[in-house]
Amino acid sequence: MKNIKYLFISLLAVFFIACDDDFDTPSVTEPVQGTAPVLEGLTEEIDLVLEKKNEGNAIVNLNWTDATYADPIGVRYYVQIDTIGNEFKAPLEFDRVNDITTTITVGDLNTLISSRYAPAKMVELEARIRAFANEDLNSLYSSSFTMKVTPYLDVKIPTELYIYGTATASEVVADALMAYGKDNVFTKYLKLTKDASFKFSDMQSSDGFDYNFGKFATISENIEAAGDDEGNFKFTGETGWYAVTADFVNSSLSIAAYESYVSDYPNIYLVGSLTPSAAGTDYGWDPSQAAEFTRESEGVYSLEYTIPDGASFKFINQQNWDGLDWADADGEGNSGVIAPKGVNTNIAFDGGDAEYTITLDLNKGTYSIIAAPIYPSVVYINGSFVTDWNWSDDAILEMIPVHSNPHLFWKIAWFDADSQIKFNSNKAWDGGDFGKTGDADADGIFTKGGDNTPTGTEGYKMVVVNLLTNTIQVTDPVIYAQGSAFGNWDGGQFLFTTDVTDAKILVSPATVADDNARMYVTATTLTNESGTSVDWWQAEFSVLSGEIAYRGTGNDLPAAPITTGQVVKLNFSTETGTFE
Repeated sequence: MKNIKYLFISLLAVFFIACDDDFDTPSVTEPVQGTAPVLEGLTEEIDLVLEKKNEGNAIVNLNWTDATYADPIGVRYYVQIDTIGNEFKAPLEFDRVNDITTTITVGDLNTLISSRYAPAKMVELEARIRAFANEDLNSLYSSSFTMKVTPYLDVKIPTELYIYGTATASEVVADALMAYGKDNVFTKYLKLTKDASFKFSDMQSSDGFDYNFGKFATISENIEAAGDDEGNFKFTGETGWYAVTADFVNSSLSIAAYESYVSDYPNIYLVGSLTPSAAGTDYGWDPSQAAEFTRESEGVYSLEYTIPDGASFKFINQQNWDGLDWADADGEGNSGVIAPKGVNTNIAFDGGDAEYTITLDLNKGTYSIIAAPIYPSVVYINGSFVTDWNWSDDAILEMIPVHSNPHLFWKIAWFDADSQIKFNSNKAWDGGDFGKTGDADADGIFTKGGDNTPTGTEGYKMVVVNLLTNTIQVTDPVIYAQGSAFGNWDGGQFLFTTDVTDAKILVSPATVADDNARMYVTATTLTNESGTSVDWWQAEFSVLSGEIAYRGTGNDLPAAPITTGQVVKLNFSTETGTFE
């Protein structure tokens, strides 16, 4: 019906115009609906690679004239996009515009076209303005303009990127390996295993964002979908050393070998501007004087070294410059992420002339510089057995250090039921005191913290402080006699037991030969830096002149002769012992 109305109006208009023109204008054969919008000419050609990081940037500002219809009607406008040559047969369209100007941004255009066009591939498009009044009137169109754009896969760009999976040396996200990133391109040099899986995360946590299969527009030929529920990538290349590059600018993931794979390098050396602790001379990058690492396992090497301030160094696989080298991936020189020869920078480090453990892990593509821990020479026990917990009280207990293991201290003492204890390296409440946090596990092991540590039921307790693992263990004493006097040196056989007449007396098995009495303690937390039990002699003690004597950090204890058939009786509450 509205078309009949507009036809009638149009015919009247034509009639009166024709009268003015002496009827020279031809007759109207279809309704005149209005004047199409006129798009202002664009001065610059649009040829653009769209990037996620620029999603808020404007591609083009469009301006056009109002479309007009024969009857005053509100007009809405739309920007249409289609492939060049498709004649707008199936256009994509932005939401309506109620003005005669609009801005197309990188993100807006990418969102509109990403449902139709593949990412990371250039496409030639044309765009125009559509004017719309209502459903009874045809839309009116402006002329079109062309543009060449390369859309991106709309995945958020991480600030940090980590790789993990069975193809790498770290299979779980909590231990994922950090890549070096610059300008939204992340690179990781590491060992990859053939036919194993991997993926990425933006953090070392299960609640991070997964960058798995489908998150990159293009991948190299040695990568495919793992086909598992996690959407992992599968690495199909041969096992070896690779550069993994996640390029979020071009939405590409590539893996390329960075050197020929060697199953192991027998020697790795430290070279640089250093003062070697042994020679005491700065050799000024002389590789022939480079310090040799200890090979811990395939691809993993460590070295204890004193590093001065202003040091710079790198790692080499032979004592000359003809071979390989590794150093820092970051220009600042101390990221912990390695890069190979030709793309690395010297590691820069202010060591303050302290000793450090330097570890190079080629499998993980990492290095670490960890200061040797400084442990106290003594640890004291205070507690509810001391009057008012006063540090000046004679009841304060001094723990026994473990030989060659400065992180370990132990003590056997008698505690009343439900006693509470704390520890410090000074006899003072100076803020260095510590106790436990949380509950103990089945072996009586607490995590070091700030709370009082309970000793449990009445009786002898062996207390072990391990400052390497930051644990406190409260357990029943385990004491063994050792040596020829008791039968052999195998260890762990001649256990002390509680005397039947006095709970404060611990008794050894009877000796079988005349020799010296030797004995030691053990506990699950008496472990060295490698996590294995310390040697028996490192926790040894004896009985000398009727008193319990501890080896501690000292030399071998004096001989303690005992005769066949005798037993050793120990009273730790009085720190005395007898041979009977």
